[in-house]
Amino acid sequence: MSENANKKPYLRWILLIFVTGLVISYMAVQAFPGSARYFLTVGEFANRAELHQGQIVRVSGALVADSFIRTSGSTTSSFQLIDKDVSNGPYLDASYVGVLPDLFFNPHSEIILEGSYQDTGMFVADSILVKCPSKYQELEEQGDAEPYKDPI
Repeated sequence: MSENANKKPYLRWILLIFVTGLVISYMAVQAFPGSARYFLTVGEFANRAELHQGQIVRVSGALVADSFIRTSGSTTSSFQLIDKDVSNGPYLDASYVGVLPDLFFNPHSEIILEGSYQDTGMFVADSILVKCPSKYQELEEQGDAEPYKDPI
């Protein structure tokens, strides 16, 4: 009987730690529901016509040079994305209303748009994420990078 009494406190602690871990995991998943959402490349999105029905999706690509247009006096902008590291491929016409992230115009940045494709042929982004261009940072450390020039 004393052997059973000695094991009970350990079992309670193990059970308490397990339940606490489950609760913390559940809370973390609930706090960041969209962070685990997958994104498509521009080419993948172009080939998935079923996603062109106004569904919220994430699309990743690079800014096409000289495609950025901003309406004068507003935060409305339109631009094109293409698959990163691809010179020929499908383009995605996109628009966004809001302030753009600092590294949006960096040629090494990967841009992730979250929004929906409209009947007009325009992808309307609700949010824009810019992945850190580590390739650019490595060049900067070596001293080979050109100074960044904002096109605006």
